[in-house]
Amino acid sequence: MKHHLIGFLLSFQFFSSFPIRKQLSMNEKTISAMFYFLPLLGVLMGTSLSIIIILNDAFFQFSPLLLAIILVVAGIIMTGGLHLDGWIDMSDAYFSYQDQKRRLAILDDSRVGAFGAISLFVLILLKVGFIYEIIYQGNSIFMLFLFVIPFLSRIALLLFFLTTPNGKEEGLAVYFKSKVNVKKIWIALILYTALFCTLTFYLFNNVAFLIFISMVLFVFIYRKWTMKNFGGMTGDLLGALCEGMEVFLWGMVLLFI
Repeated sequence: MKHHLIGFLLSFQFFSSFPIRKQLSMNEKTISAMFYFLPLLGVLMGTSLSIIIILNDAFFQFSPLLLAIILVVAGIIMTGGLHLDGWIDMSDAYFSYQDQKRRLAILDDSRVGAFGAISLFVLILLKVGFIYEIIYQGNSIFMLFLFVIPFLSRIALLLFFLTTPNGKEEGLAVYFKSKVNVKKIWIALILYTALFCTLTFYLFNNVAFLIFISMVLFVFIYRKWTMKNFGGMTGDLLGALCEGMEVFLWGMVLLFI
């Protein structure tokens, strides 16, 4: 039981801006627990966003555009910009039009290039735009997707992590992959999927199923793309997937509801 608690805290420490300064034990059990708690971390982030909606309805009544901006900024604050950094690095590397070896080197470069800045602007603009449109339409199930999308984005992260070979021989993602119990994470994914399908069938009917299928297809396409252009998985590509997936899923919500 202790390793589950440590793994839960590790998920906050490595995948959020929540300040956990304590040195936590990192071994197969705790790192595996960190990964299979990631979808729950997404749900907790969605809970924070829903509280913003409730407070806005009760006290502020901001316009849909300002509310959409606040929600996006809140999401960035909660992750500490970690995944956005991966998105920027991925964009700089891909649009360098270099070979795989050079692209992997660019991923490790902390400097922000022109393509990274442009792609960041486009990503945030699309996310704000999609959320604004859904809020503006006044659809009653918007609140539920505040939980669903962070949850599915981290399910996607786990799928990519488990099914994609390493693109580099070293790095944090390589270290984590060497330590995790793959079987346990697959079991967690199956349980999450079964629970998601059961609950959302009664709440969304076919909409959530379409969103879920869209997520799986996106992971499949992204995996093929990263294998071709980067040779496999890296930490930056995991972060980029999480950010890109959230924007993609909000677009799918807007399309299907």
